[in-house]
Amino acid sequence: MLKEKILIVDDEEGIRKVLRISLADRGYNVLTAENATEALRTFGHEQPGIVLTDIKMPGMDGIELLRRLKQANPDTEVVVITGHGDMELAIKSLKYEATDFITKPIDDGDLDRALQKSHERILLRTQLRQYTENIEDLLKQKSESLATLTPGAIQQNLFESLPGYVTVHNADFQITSANRRFREDFTFDPQTGGACYELVQRRKTPCEDCPVARTFADGKSHQSELTYHTPADKTCHLFAWTTPLREKTGRVGAVMLMATDISPILDMRDHLSSLGLMIGSVSHSIKGLLTGLDGGVYMLDRGFIKDDTDQVSEGLDIVKMMVGRIKNMVLDVLYYAKERELEKSPCEVVAFAEETASIVRPRLEKPPVELVCDFAADLKDTVFDIDEDQLRSALVNILENAVDACRDNTDQSSPRIVFRVYPDGNDVVFEIEDNGIGMSAEVQSQIFTLFFSSKSTQGTGIGLFITRKTIHQHGGEITVTSEPENGSLFCVRIPRG
Repeated sequence: MLKEKILIVDDEEGIRKVLRISLADRGYNVLTAENATEALRTFGHEQPGIVLTDIKMPGMDGIELLRRLKQANPDTEVVVITGHGDMELAIKSLKYEATDFITKPIDDGDLDRALQKSHERILLRTQLRQYTENIEDLLKQKSESLATLTPGAIQQNLFESLPGYVTVHNADFQITSANRRFREDFTFDPQTGGACYELVQRRKTPCEDCPVARTFADGKSHQSELTYHTPADKTCHLFAWTTPLREKTGRVGAVMLMATDISPILDMRDHLSSLGLMIGSVSHSIKGLLTGLDGGVYMLDRGFIKDDTDQVSEGLDIVKMMVGRIKNMVLDVLYYAKERELEKSPCEVVAFAEETASIVRPRLEKPPVELVCDFAADLKDTVFDIDEDQLRSALVNILENAVDACRDNTDQSSPRIVFRVYPDGNDVVFEIEDNGIGMSAEVQSQIFTLFFSSKSTQGTGIGLFITRKTIHQHGGEITVTSEPENGSLFCVRIPRG
């Protein structure tokens, strides 16, 4: 039995040597390259299933190598090796579909976990391919018994009970026959037929790189990932396989397309990628927070030694601030990790707003930021139906961001936040306006994106993502308007229920 191939790419000979010995002991056929150019040549000849590459190398770096390897073969599993100071590059590598990243010095446990993840992804693809090939074999056997290619004859012999979609297409892309599941999900009528690109893609012209067209052109089977749109507005991500159906003369008279739903696999892949991004983002943020915490502890220690109460007070304030940020980060991660259903109950709007403001007030003291509460008088005794804890957490997150924005704007001598609440039709509107640092249009377009943060090491990029998710769960919406150096205005609308 041939050993599995793995390629090590690193400009340091010592690291290549240690990894080669370690991986050979694990049963791999180890290939090595000292730079990205040599790695691409070796990859082209040997086609290893797994590549371990350093992220920083002379010439072409590991990110560019990753991108080219994925272009050459998207199924290649690439594990990035990074130094502790390269965390942002490591997180960037996950966006280019790296399998995982490990840090130097390389820990055997981390290496084993990265390799295990690579094997699991390879196995998953292999099982999917085998499953699809089995379906093709079954349908090929059935198609051999077809005496003609008339729609009626094909219709009688299709496997009606197959769990995926099975359709037969003529050269004009008209679907001449389909199995039961396709007919039900797409309300397909065999009598009237219809072009596949109209029925499942909502297009007016044939799709680019259509696997059916390729099979008509060369008479061979083709694989492809497709997206179908059902009449019920459901989007299906499918792995498709085409098979030529030949007439007695050998000419391809029709093409059978079999498609199986791979949405659960894609969801798992996206979840794993998000998990890797979250771990990298949180680790990077915690590193910065711990540095700040160390600074606060140092000031406390020096203040006690010198019996300097001012220094002790300042150090204690820093420690409290950093502990608070770590607490908020942990809460963000917990909210992200667990899907939570709303537990709604009637709640008085003004009382809810007052308590929300009271939570933020302790953060306004040093250095001072003014908080102005403007709650409409006609909201008195107004009740709305909300999950009080979750919606309050969402608004507190916006208010705390406003505090940070005010303190970041060193040109503003009177930092100020206005917290307005007023009715608008059947909605309760919460406005949080600050005169802080503001945001560019580019930042505004990304602030609700998972793992995007404008706070460098102070933020994880999870908070506002969860805030918007919570507001949407309440049937509401959130918008933001802002200009650099001119503050921001967040507007949250919540239906009364």
